Amino acid sequence: MTSPIGEDDLAAWIDGRLSPERQRLVDAYLEGQPDVHARVREQAEQARALASLFAPVADEPIPATMRVAAIRGRQRQPRWQLAIAASLLLALGFGGGWSSARWSGEPRAGIAALANEASDNFRVYAADRIRPAEIGPDQRAMLIRWTSARLGERVTIPDLSTAGYRYGGGRLVATPHGPAALLLYDGPQASKLAVLTRPMQIDKTASMTSTSSGTMGRVTWAVDGIGYSVVGERPAAELQPIADEVRRQADAALVS
Repeated sequence: MTSPIGEDDLAAWIDGRLSPERQRLVDAYLEGQPDVHARVREQAEQARALASLFAPVADEPIPATMRVAAIRGRQRQPRWQLAIAASLLLALGFGGGWSSARWSGEPRAGIAALANEASDNFRVYAADRIRPAEIGPDQRAMLIRWTSARLGERVTIPDLSTAGYRYGGGRLVATPHGPAALLLYDGPQASKLAVLTRPMQIDKTASMTSTSSGTMGRVTWAVDGIGYSVVGERPAAELQPIADEVRRQADAALVS
């Protein structure tokens, strides 16, 4: 007898842990439950986005000080030495503003964080040949309503045809700072481009900054509490004219 579909099945569907037989049953159930399907699909997208954000940390080797041999060596130290070491660590921590952000070295806020979020999501979705966009280019009004409602700010879809890029659809993505709208574009010779936008709590107004991440260039800025990052597999200098056009259209939409 087949058991009914429950929350455990939905959680496993989100994580991709279902057996092939159970996967078919859950897929059939979701086809008849569009509201549930939309909810779990969004949660799955958020899980993939968060996994991509923390993938570099997960791939790092275990620090030498955290290996079993090192820990056993510390356990053999006299108690007075351990106490002194703990005191020094506390002093450094409180005196120097010790935080997880310092350990990781990654920016946690502002347009620097926004640039990383843009490149992380670009890696996930621009390479997806099956379904890079959740809402296609023929449903622009739907995407604008959906993302604007979730972000609490008006989202616009820039027309980048003069730069040789055709709008290919978009989606809502998760970031450590809340939801963001990801707009995807197809360019010449199968090239890809993305624009990520979300509300900003820090760097609410910031001038354009060009950075890179591997082979990707990024141009990132913020205006009146809204951040934008243009990312693509091109040098940032080549993305600058496109970013200027995105900003021009976004600024015009704000005053219209």
